[in-house]
Amino acid sequence: MSDFTPTQEQQAALDLFGRGESMVIEAGAGTGKTATLIMLGESPAAVGQYVAFNKSIVQEAERKLPGNVRANTAHSLAFQAVGKTYSKRLRAPRVKPWQLANLLDVEKYVVRYGSQSKTLERGFLAGLVMKAITNFCNSADLVPGTKHVPYIDGIDIPTAQGGRTYVNNDRIRDMLAEPIARAWRDLQQTYGQLPFKHEHYLKIWQLSDPKIPVEFIMLDEAQDANPVIAAIIDAQEHAQRLYVGDSQQQIYEFTGAVNAMAEFDTQHRTFLTQSFRFGDEIANTANLILAQIEGAELRLKGHPPISSTVGFIAEPSCVLARTNARTIEEILRAHEQGRSTHLVGGGDEIKRFAQAAQALMSGSSTSHPDLACFSTWGEVQDYVDNDPQGSDLAGMVKLIDDHGVDVVLETVANSTPEHEADVVVSTAHKSKGREWPSVRIASDFPIEIREDAERRLMYVAATRAQVALDDAGIRHHYTPKGEQ
Repeated sequence: MSDFTPTQEQQAALDLFGRGESMVIEAGAGTGKTATLIMLGESPAAVGQYVAFNKSIVQEAERKLPGNVRANTAHSLAFQAVGKTYSKRLRAPRVKPWQLANLLDVEKYVVRYGSQSKTLERGFLAGLVMKAITNFCNSADLVPGTKHVPYIDGIDIPTAQGGRTYVNNDRIRDMLAEPIARAWRDLQQTYGQLPFKHEHYLKIWQLSDPKIPVEFIMLDEAQDANPVIAAIIDAQEHAQRLYVGDSQQQIYEFTGAVNAMAEFDTQHRTFLTQSFRFGDEIANTANLILAQIEGAELRLKGHPPISSTVGFIAEPSCVLARTNARTIEEILRAHEQGRSTHLVGGGDEIKRFAQAAQALMSGSSTSHPDLACFSTWGEVQDYVDNDPQGSDLAGMVKLIDDHGVDVVLETVANSTPEHEADVVVSTAHKSKGREWPSVRIASDFPIEIREDAERRLMYVAATRAQVALDDAGIRHHYTPKGEQ
């Protein structure tokens, strides 16, 4: 049995759960979600299933949850059910882009727009087909199609306001319809030829209409649920379902993630608002951000024993940035100050971009999804400078131009182990689920924020701090007018 004494909010959740009906638990940052799940798991004499996307979260839950509750990723459940029959395919060697193009029977395509033209190579188009399959597998859809093909920047003339147009993109999507169907037919076969990944057997499992043989199911981090996982859990109508998470920490919409807590149709909803991570000052800052988010009901209360502060921090234990490019800038700044750094996540995305930039600079082509449509680095620079759709690449392009590929690659490679580093540097996205004593938020959030997704990301960043928060980089977004 757990040693936790439930708070009033936790007891309200226990009471709701005891009624045997499905429910949503809105658990704010640091509000004892894990302790609540342990108490919920202990309360019934029933077999339960805890599900989360991230393996490390599941492993932590497995150590803490009572014996009557199994803990698995959705992928591990799917593997036991159907995935193990595809084990040989999962171990198959990598397939080169030209081999993939041969298997899918795609040819290169010359795109013309205005006075310009670009050649989309066979390998790039084959990769686009497989990306469409990935998008389908991550969705709740039943059949793959052209709507799953990602938009290709730089091949259609934008509108006067910088918006997207689709003439060439639609042509390419139509051209890829049959290769997409061909790919999915191959991937459903035990002995097919295309590269087989874990997302494929998860989708095959979902389409088999599976039944998880338990009496209750806990879906953790439900605000960022993969749509296919949300669909699987939602279909378990025989079981009591608990959707647990913080709807205001929904920060992966750009990957297609959905807020299963909002999608789930139930009148049974309760809140955990008492944070045990930080005191009133940080809680108040979080609430100022939450107040800017449309429809956000959640407000946090600080933990009285913690005397937290909000203000300038000379040497924070962690710096959180909006973009990958800014993390490198922050690391270089820390090195100038003689401080060792650890980059959360290892910087693989940054490394791949820098290597792709290096290829273009040397006259080679690249299969990097952001740069595959360009023949030279000069084309990338021109795209960023003159095309409204190039703004999302501007930070990384400036980083490469200012410091050079070698410096960027060296910076990523020389990350110090976290327990030895003077300062941890991370994107706000990768900081989710983490906490540090003192946190400074970098100033690379957009000057004008029009989307609640950005405000939710600020909320996540601000609530990683336990004792001290330096919010100077974002405070102009939520400071009351009287305090400016």
